[in-house]
Amino acid sequence: MDLSKLDIPEHVPAELVADFDPWEYIAEARGDAFKRAAGLHDKMPEIFFAPKIGYLPGCWVPSTNELLRRIVMDPATFSSREGTPFAAMLGESWKLIPLEIDPPDHAKYRLLLNKLFNQKAISAMEPDMRRTAKSLIDEVKDQGSCDFNADFSSRFPTLIFLRMMGWPEEHVSKFVGWVNTLIKSQDMQVVYGAVVEIASYLRSVIEARRAQPIDDVTSYVLSCEIDGRPLSDDEVMGICFLIFIGGLDTVTSSLNFHYYHLANNPDIQAALRIDPSLIPNAVEELLRAHGVSNMRRTVTRDVTVGGVQMKEGDFVLISTELANLDSAAFKCPMEVDITRADARKHLSFSTGPHLCIGATLARRELGIALEAWLSSVPEFRVANESEIVVRGGGVFGLENMRIAWD
Repeated sequence: MDLSKLDIPEHVPAELVADFDPWEYIAEARGDAFKRAAGLHDKMPEIFFAPKIGYLPGCWVPSTNELLRRIVMDPATFSSREGTPFAAMLGESWKLIPLEIDPPDHAKYRLLLNKLFNQKAISAMEPDMRRTAKSLIDEVKDQGSCDFNADFSSRFPTLIFLRMMGWPEEHVSKFVGWVNTLIKSQDMQVVYGAVVEIASYLRSVIEARRAQPIDDVTSYVLSCEIDGRPLSDDEVMGICFLIFIGGLDTVTSSLNFHYYHLANNPDIQAALRIDPSLIPNAVEELLRAHGVSNMRRTVTRDVTVGGVQMKEGDFVLISTELANLDSAAFKCPMEVDITRADARKHLSFSTGPHLCIGATLARRELGIALEAWLSSVPEFRVANESEIVVRGGGVFGLENMRIAWD
């Protein structure tokens, strides 16, 4: 990387500047991506500066679990505003709500959405989740192999999401394509095109529900009030855009990494088949070992963190893969131990005020998917290791994986 062509703030010490893009560096390792991520704890200082990260400008990269927890628990100093570039790409100013809203207002919006994602709501969705998982697996189980992403991991959470939103199920492929572009592409123009199309679609749905409400999430959002007033157009847009992203990609990406690991570790498959009661903790351990989300925070005041001077306006990367693979936080972090007692302490869903509002839904989807696969499909393996592709980004992804079974 030619650092002379990049904009590195004057207050960043030269010895803390990385000569690589962390997302590219990790993704290049393909099947060993998380091993390479874990290696950054030894390769780099506990806080370093990445002059480029995807198509985004430079940012600080804390690598320890302790520092990352401290940062996400201090929203007054490390704000969630401007964490994503999507509205700015359109020349607009709406925020992803509640992700890009700081306390105390954050709690007001979160309270509105809790009804959609609480235990009662998710439990009511569970029968449909089980039927959907079984139906998708029934389509491929007699074939002896499948394109896991195309046949299951992208379709399963998307179908659940579309039913929840009240949107046409025949648009599955369109939605998957948009989100794959939005989250994984490193080409700013390509991402811009997806943002335009998604925003246009969401606005058309919002206007349709304004004219004729039905029993779906969009209509519910339109009916909500905050501080005694209806939500503004920007607030409705910000909520719907965030639900769109969160509902479609993170579970897909997690499924791909989890099943890649399981396919390469038949002993874990066997243990879970023998004792399905281990599945909930196995899900937590797989989430810990394969953190996929990378979020940004904006520094609101000059501050010293871990001996490093950060200035107001700096960006900080919240990397779940670095947090979860820190040996100071988890013993033997590269070992996937489905009986690990502290697996649930991972940061894959963040923590504190910005704990992922969809965490309960994601956990249930991942658990149901695993139960369905293990009860329907015999021991499976990766059929095309040399063709696996890992993509870095706001959400890390693993693509082009075929799994096979006898």
